[in-house]
Amino acid sequence: MSKNKKNEEPKKPLEAAQDAVSDAAETVEDIAEAAEKTADAAAEELTEQLTDSTPESAEEDTAAETETKAEAEASDDAEKKKPAKKKRVRTSEEEAERALEKVKRRKKLKYGTLATIITLVVIAIVVMVNVVINVLDNRYNWNIDLTSSGLYELSEDTVRYLNQLNTDVDVAVMADESFYNSNSKLKVVQETLTRFHEESHGHISIKYIDMTKNPEAVKPYSEHYNGEFSEGDVVLKNGDLVRAVSFDDIIKQEQTMDYTTYQYETKYSFVGEQNLLSAVMGVTDLHPVNVAFIDKMNGSTIYSQNESYCYSRMQELLEKNNFIVTSVDISTDALPEDTDVAILCSPTNDLTDAQVQKLTDFLTNGGKYGKKLMYFASPYQPETPKLAEFLEVWGIAVEQSLMLESNEASAQYVQIAVGGRGVNANSVPLVSATDSKLNAAVVSSKLPIVVPYCRSVKQLFETNSGRTTEALLTSANTAYLYPLDADADFNPDDAEKGTYNAAVLGTQSFSVDGTVVSSDLVVFGSAWFTDYIITNLSSYDNSNYFISLLNTMTGKESIVTVNEKSLDTEVISISESAVSIIRLITMVIIPAIVAIIGIVVYVRRKNK
Repeated sequence: MSKNKKNEEPKKPLEAAQDAVSDAAETVEDIAEAAEKTADAAAEELTEQLTDSTPESAEEDTAAETETKAEAEASDDAEKKKPAKKKRVRTSEEEAERALEKVKRRKKLKYGTLATIITLVVIAIVVMVNVVINVLDNRYNWNIDLTSSGLYELSEDTVRYLNQLNTDVDVAVMADESFYNSNSKLKVVQETLTRFHEESHGHISIKYIDMTKNPEAVKPYSEHYNGEFSEGDVVLKNGDLVRAVSFDDIIKQEQTMDYTTYQYETKYSFVGEQNLLSAVMGVTDLHPVNVAFIDKMNGSTIYSQNESYCYSRMQELLEKNNFIVTSVDISTDALPEDTDVAILCSPTNDLTDAQVQKLTDFLTNGGKYGKKLMYFASPYQPETPKLAEFLEVWGIAVEQSLMLESNEASAQYVQIAVGGRGVNANSVPLVSATDSKLNAAVVSSKLPIVVPYCRSVKQLFETNSGRTTEALLTSANTAYLYPLDADADFNPDDAEKGTYNAAVLGTQSFSVDGTVVSSDLVVFGSAWFTDYIITNLSSYDNSNYFISLLNTMTGKESIVTVNEKSLDTEVISISESAVSIIRLITMVIIPAIVAIIGIVVYVRRKNK
């Protein structure tokens, strides 16, 4: 370097940097030009060498490749010569903003991950709960019965009996399962059988047999049954004991005339629970009670046609509750030795001395006693002096007058079946069960008991030479007696008001070898106590009382009475205004609330 340059004034830093950049740029340009010339020369030389030995296309490709390679080398050299860029320094505001962005990203990641985990956990819980509920439902048959009559629900008494069942019962339905699934009215049969299986803790097993396709499967049931099975029958088997419940005893059909259209209307009701439970009891009860139904005299019906529906219903209740019922002609037949209870049905003719002696011999039982007799009176009976004398020995008299209720607030207006026709009975008194030991099973019942066409039953004494009497059913103190031979001048307001008996128990006891034995006589003032219409109503407790009384008298346990349930569909209609309100709530209000909640959640999460 020359002395003149050393003596020059030093340049400013900015100017020096600019000069350095300019020099570097010139140097790069020179290098690029030199590289370009070198590449051209190399390309020409290579072209000349390959002209004679390669096709024209190959020469072009080689030249292009060489040129590309040269250009790439020149570009690399130029890049190397470029000055390095200076790193930009951020301001404090930019650093703060960057830090804030990092925090936001971390929060989003945190909340997003948390939300994803919560969503997955909730989905897993929902799936798990659904699986568990399905398993429990299949095992315990969890259902909610929304029908007004509780069509798919079992009564508490039925459930209680099935829960304590400890004997296996094989139930075979003589039909394909689709037979019950094809009709909505028949679905209740399948559901009831399923509930029987569940409530018995598996002791009751259910199977469906198509008798046409699989006749061999019917043999284990038919070989112990005296009769033939029909399609739809439900057959129950426990060892050699077999009971069959016909389809008509499960689904009852009743036709009534609609006098506005003069066409018959068919009403369907479900009576299967009572009959199926009765059949279960029948095949699991090894010691059934035998009942002798004294309903004939010299081959003719002993009672009048007016009481026919009362006694047919009484026999039906007995059979459904597994009492073995035998019809007896008091004139020609002797009461079977294994008879536990005899029922005398309001004879329209007085008994003979021989017939009265049959009743006496039955109750004394050769000095062993232990027998029961029930007698039902009727206002359609004439005077029966010999029968009345027999009752007097037991301290009981049936008066020639009807019990009626003077208090309009408590008097009942009921419909009863008389001679096959419906009759309205007015001023029917309600009666209450006393604290007698025979009423122990029904004193807690809240349902009323009615006694239409009931003659007053009088206690002649309470105790007399080993015999005692006690009232079972009594009226309120507002009842009065209406004489059976009353004329048109009778004024109920002038009649004496008081408490009268609808049923009385007479007991004769003796001590045999230090053991007290006894026989019982129960007298009801009315055969209509078991009237067909009344005992089918769920609003009265007559049928339950009748069966419970027999249950207690004979020591028979677990008697259950279930009322029938209507299968007719009830249509629920709503007004147009109600439809509009429901539409507004479901289509506008609820979606709007959901949308508002979603927007609020979105905004809150976005601002975090």
